[in-house]
Amino acid sequence: MRFRSSSYLLKLMLLSILIGTVPVILLGAFAYYNSSRTVQEKVDESNKLLLQQMQMRTEQTLRTIDNSATQLLQSPVVTRVFEKNISNHDFQLVHELYKGISLIQTYELGIKDVFLFSLHKNWMVSSSGVNEYSAPEFRPMLEAFARKEAGSFWTSGSEDLPNSYQSVYFVKKYPFNSLHPTGIICVVLSSDVMKELDAFLNGEFGSAFILDQNANIIVHRDRTQLGSSILDQAYLESFVEAKDTSGQYAAKRDGEEVTVTFRKSSYNGWSYVSVTSNEQVTEQNKVIGWFTLLVCLIILLVTLIVAWFGSKKMYSPIQSIYSALTSIPSLNAKEKSNGELQVIGDRVDYLIRNQSLIMNELKGQQIQLKEFFMQKLFSGTIQPADFVEKLSLYGLEKPWPSMCVVAIQIDTLKDTRYEEANRDLLMFAISNIVGELVLSEQRLVPIVKSDCQVTLIGSSKEGQDFKEQIFNLSDEIQKAIFQYLEIKVSIGISRPISSFAETQQALHEAMTSLKYRIGLGQESILFIEDVQPQKSNLNRFPNAGEQALLDAIRAGNLEQSEMALTQFIGELFQPHAQHRDYQLSLLRLLIDLLKFGQELSIPMDRITQDEASLIQSLFKLRNVQEIEHWFWSIFVFPYIQELGTRRDSQFKHISEAVIDMVKREFDSGLTLEECSSRINYHPHYVSRVFRQETGINFGEYLSQYRIDTAKKWLKESDMKVVEISERLQYNNSANFIRSFRKMVGMTPGQYREEG
Repeated sequence: MRFRSSSYLLKLMLLSILIGTVPVILLGAFAYYNSSRTVQEKVDESNKLLLQQMQMRTEQTLRTIDNSATQLLQSPVVTRVFEKNISNHDFQLVHELYKGISLIQTYELGIKDVFLFSLHKNWMVSSSGVNEYSAPEFRPMLEAFARKEAGSFWTSGSEDLPNSYQSVYFVKKYPFNSLHPTGIICVVLSSDVMKELDAFLNGEFGSAFILDQNANIIVHRDRTQLGSSILDQAYLESFVEAKDTSGQYAAKRDGEEVTVTFRKSSYNGWSYVSVTSNEQVTEQNKVIGWFTLLVCLIILLVTLIVAWFGSKKMYSPIQSIYSALTSIPSLNAKEKSNGELQVIGDRVDYLIRNQSLIMNELKGQQIQLKEFFMQKLFSGTIQPADFVEKLSLYGLEKPWPSMCVVAIQIDTLKDTRYEEANRDLLMFAISNIVGELVLSEQRLVPIVKSDCQVTLIGSSKEGQDFKEQIFNLSDEIQKAIFQYLEIKVSIGISRPISSFAETQQALHEAMTSLKYRIGLGQESILFIEDVQPQKSNLNRFPNAGEQALLDAIRAGNLEQSEMALTQFIGELFQPHAQHRDYQLSLLRLLIDLLKFGQELSIPMDRITQDEASLIQSLFKLRNVQEIEHWFWSIFVFPYIQELGTRRDSQFKHISEAVIDMVKREFDSGLTLEECSSRINYHPHYVSRVFRQETGINFGEYLSQYRIDTAKKWLKESDMKVVEISERLQYNNSANFIRSFRKMVGMTPGQYREEG
């Protein structure tokens, strides 16, 4: 389907996609952002916990060593020995010192060595010996430790320690907190303990390290960084300047975004720092992002499919309405359309305006329409059931229980101020007077029929009450006419009826009753049951049977016409029918058939006798069979023959004209509609006539003629199949070949080869 910019389907689909995709995109973005932030928060929280565990584990070990060293330093042997001179020969004393040192130098604590150093006597004892038999190169470091003001501290060595090597030391002076200590103890931690901490601190997304109180690195996975200061690292400035004992912040290290987590120990002044690369966390977030994107794309694809089919389904009724209304002109036809809804709106507005105009015209012609239906009702040319359906025009829902026909006739215009030429105008005035005096709920529209004004009046009263009501109403009408028009009228009233099927009989009775005023004088009000007690049989004439006969003759159906005539004669000659009644009915049929022939312009030479002879011949017939044969031979059969001859001639003319156009214009886009327009007939009628005359429809005939022409060109010319298909108005050569093979049984190429 080709979309216009104003296509409602396109707008509907775009709206559906927008409604379906925007929430998905927002939800996906929110999910990715939230999950990424959650992962980052989890990693940061994990680093905090890891750093806390590391601090607790480290300080637990350090405190244990501190306590062990303190206990050794407080032992009686050590407290006494600092004031004595000892040498290698003091075996007993040295042995006790060795024993005390060995008690704290356990594998679990990871202590590498323990040194006791007397500041007054200048001797040094370790687990390996005394003085020169110990580790003499470590004596300068012990002397440097002794010069420090702190009474107890942890250190990793410093620049002012000669020959110092990077390890972790615990130093404690004795007596505790004394300004002039006599000795110190120095515990050296094993490098295995540092390696163990190093492995513990290296996480999945980064690494951690431990700094001493001077911001020098004590533990680091890069062994070359041990002992170096971090004060020159810009990304750690916030940590160095921080006053809080713990914290976390984001920074950049060599252009890489990192998260720094730190904890400062109140026990020994060490700091525990973790540096995590955010890019490594981002790599994990990318997996979440790709997965979220995949889910969003799947949802978007489903949304597109649902939007397409849903929009098509929702658009189909609008498309149907649009297609149905595009053929209707619009009041704003010259304006540019902004879409199907505007077109529909314009066309509906046009229809509403037209409907309003039609309704206004109908209201203006409603009186004439009512009079027309009344004329058909009184003449018997409308079925009573059909007339009941039109009662809404008269403001009624159903017939009255009691009805009658009132006929008013002028007695004479002699000795009045009117002339005979004014009779029609006077009858119109009488109708208006009746319409004014009789309420609209009690009557149908008064009309003029022949030289009488007739009105069908109804009431809910019955019997004598109804008759009394009609008499009073007639008397009032009679007096009003004389008062306003100064003319005398007589009024004839039919017997009461209860169905519109009896209306024609009631009219006959009302007009018949007026004939009895000759003996009663002018200004008479005559009830038919008073002047003619016995009811006549006007309704014995079968109107429906006559109409069926005329319809069968018009259709040219011999069998149906013969059946309709037989049925009509059978209904006419019912038992107990009076001779006068069926003679009048036969005479009426004769006259109606003559009128029917005149309406159809059938030449009178088809009928061998004149009107007078026909009437005489009719009344000489003796039985039903003779009457039926007479009507068949004189009227029905000759009429059908004449109409058939006309029809055959017309059908032949139409089919020959269409065939001639096909032969002349077979290589153009000829259509049945175009042919029908040229000969001024409806396409449906031409289609039926052409099929009846040729035995096939127009499309099949045109295709067959084109294939016959193609066979001739294949035999007699060198035209290519493509050229032939183009000249014969086929969309492409494939369609032509398919059609040719279907009709001929072989392809055009095979047909040419056989020739």
